[in-house]
Amino acid sequence: MVTKTTTVQEKKKKKWVPIFASAEFGNQEIGETYIEEAEQAMGRTVESNLMMLTKDPKKQNFNVYFQVTSVKNGQAFTTLREYQIQVAQLKRITKKSKNKLDDSFIYDTKDGKKVTIKPILITKTLTYKTSLQLLRKTNREFLKEHIKNVTGSQVMREVIDGTLQREIKIALKKVTPVINCTIKSAILKD
Repeated sequence: MVTKTTTVQEKKKKKWVPIFASAEFGNQEIGETYIEEAEQAMGRTVESNLMMLTKDPKKQNFNVYFQVTSVKNGQAFTTLREYQIQVAQLKRITKKSKNKLDDSFIYDTKDGKKVTIKPILITKTLTYKTSLQLLRKTNREFLKEHIKNVTGSQVMREVIDGTLQREIKIALKKVTPVINCTIKSAILKD
């Protein structure tokens, strides 16, 4: 007869590990994860609403994504990786009888990181295709010149504060009036 052998597995005790936001948000706690060892949190992505981090209700339509990069003393610390607008807000900003111009381009920062910026530009009135092409070209040139002089962290901070959007709008005013400049997504890569 064949005898059955059974193995007993030890249950490991799990614990709650707090996750803290990056330095741009003052290292405030953004959540917890339930894991066996704190090192298992490395590489995890955490999503948070921007309103909760900045305490500004105007930012409720934006989400930010953090990636856990270090673990010290049973606490997980993150870096800011992505900024993204919610889909419902995108539908609200588009209007009839206006041109919507989407763009996406990868730019190099001062510290050697790559940033993907996806702006959405809404013109004041319907415009010609040649004006839209010039608008897109001017936008790319402005972003290329601006981003190569700042670090990746500063770019993300400017996007979150809205200063980059204001500067784009001012730079494009010479081509054609833009009533809305929104960054749909900004992704920071090493």
